[in-house]
Amino acid sequence: ALAVPAAVAVLHRPAVAAPPLPGIPFGLTVDGLAAIGVCTLVAVFAAVVVFSAGRHEGAGARSRYYGLLLLFAAAMLATVTAADLLTLLMAWEVMGATSYGLIAFHWRDPRTGSSAAASFLTTRTADLGMYAAAGAALAGGSRGLELGGLVGLSAPWDHVAAGGLLVAALGKSAQLPFAFWLSRAMDGPSPVSALPHSATMVAAGGYLLLRVQPA
Repeated sequence: ALAVPAAVAVLHRPAVAAPPLPGIPFGLTVDGLAAIGVCTLVAVFAAVVVFSAGRHEGAGARSRYYGLLLLFAAAMLATVTAADLLTLLMAWEVMGATSYGLIAFHWRDPRTGSSAAASFLTTRTADLGMYAAAGAALAGGSRGLELGGLVGLSAPWDHVAAGGLLVAALGKSAQLPFAFWLSRAMDGPSPVSALPHSATMVAAGGYLLLRVQPA
């Protein structure tokens, strides 16, 4: 009878924690919400890899193709399990960088290069909101940039953090006024459109808002 509560308690403990900056930890944790995200990502990623292998996607540069896919998946896993804004921001940016590389995979085609640049610059502009939120969290007295501590920020920093996270979520989820980047991202390989830009990366914005929702 005690096994189930003990297992649930383990899910809420940080699996990895290290202090990269004084007073600011680097943490990954898995709770019920993160577990759903991890399972969804693994299922979608497995389907995309099988489909890519069947289509011989990445012919001539298979190591680059699958390397970028794996790096994207790792960044997305870190995003859904991040316990603080520093970890989330690092994973968020790696996800955007690998998205650029995947869209521009067929880089000899001028259109893919311009589409990758347009998508990258648009999402990076929206990501400035994440930096603003992290700065507001520090200024507002958040301990270690923990996501759970954002609800206790002092005014007006709580509004700045909320607004910054909302802008970052709108950009990653391709919502107005950042919606146009998603259509440009479709110029990448079809499996890439299925993994980063339809099933996981676009969903990351919504996940972010659920992640910071007060309990």
